Order: sequence, then structure tokens, then C-alpha cells
Amino acid sequence: MANLVLLTDFMLFLEDELLLNPGEVAPDIQFKSLRTWSSLNALILISRINDETGIFISASDLARCTTVADLHQLVQNEIHGAQ
Repeated sequence: MANLVLLTDFMLFLEDELLLNPGEVAPDIQFKSLRTWSSLNALILISRINDETGIFISASDLARCTTVADLHQLVQNEIHGAQ
């Protein structure tokens, strides 16, 4: 199970899940502009976040995020709201 609390760990998780090279993900990058981003990868990412944290992020929640930091904050809000 991945630890997604720290932003740096979350970025490593994204790199792994989206098959990106180390260093391709940064907090201010618009994750939808990542070279491997697709609607299928969005669904896979939603599923993997659920697998790793037990929380559910909807597609509309994901669509409201712009940057990697926004997505990380959404995950953190859901984790802390679910406790």
C-alpha cells in the first residue's frame, strides 16, 4: 500500500501509475498535460487511489483538479474527511 500523505510520495505514485519517468511529475504541472494522460488512465488512477487509500474520488472531482498539487489536496481532504 502506497503512502499518499506526502506530496513527494504522491508524485512518485503518479509517476509509477502513469508509467512516467522519474522527475516528470511536479506539484505545479497540470496533470492532464502529462504525456501518458488519457481518459482511461484517469479511470485507472481513480481505481488505484481507491485501492491504496480506501477512498473514492469521482470523475467529476478529478475533473475539477488542475495541477498535481490540486489532486493531492483532493486526496488528502478525502482521506481526512473519511476518518
